[in-house]
Amino acid sequence: MESNTIVITQSRMAGWLMFNRFYKMDEKVDLKDSNRKVFIFKDSAPLRKAMEQYNEFKHVVDNIY
Repeated sequence: MESNTIVITQSRMAGWLMFNRFYKMDEKVDLKDSNRKVFIFKDSAPLRKAMEQYNEFKHVVDNIY
């Protein structure tokens, strides 16, 4: 069974994706830690590319906050 969604556990990564115009499908409480949330996005090649870009620019994004 192929999944068409991807679960993001980092709020900054989710923010980056939304900043880059990716729509968050859902937000739920993390089953492993009720103090955290997970963010669900539709999986796609452009989304994966934006995730790679986040990893390249993470040090810049982290210094903004």
